[in-house]
Amino acid sequence: MPEIVQFPVSHSHPKSDLDAVIDEALKTIPKPDREKLRFGLIKTVDSYDGFFTEWSLALPKDSNETLRKQIYDIAHQEHDRKMRMLKDIMRLKIKVLVAEYHRRK
Repeated sequence: MPEIVQFPVSHSHPKSDLDAVIDEALKTIPKPDREKLRFGLIKTVDSYDGFFTEWSLALPKDSNETLRKQIYDIAHQEHDRKMRMLKDIMRLKIKVLVAEYHRRK
């Protein structure tokens, strides 16, 4: 039976480079509309939540500790790759949201 492995996503980190990109992209937007765009970005991120924070691993029952550690290490590497992908998605999504905002105005 597969085992679900949760990967914590820290929301209490200091401002990241991604936050700086978002802030820079939104600085031309009036404050009330800026918050709406941030909300749109958050909705996008939340829609990917399970994909980026849960893994289903099927480990053989008779596997030794070394094999289990190797599988977990690979899962963590893959998780890091997915988090970088999520940041890229967020960068592109904020550009799209800002461009759509300027087209409407």
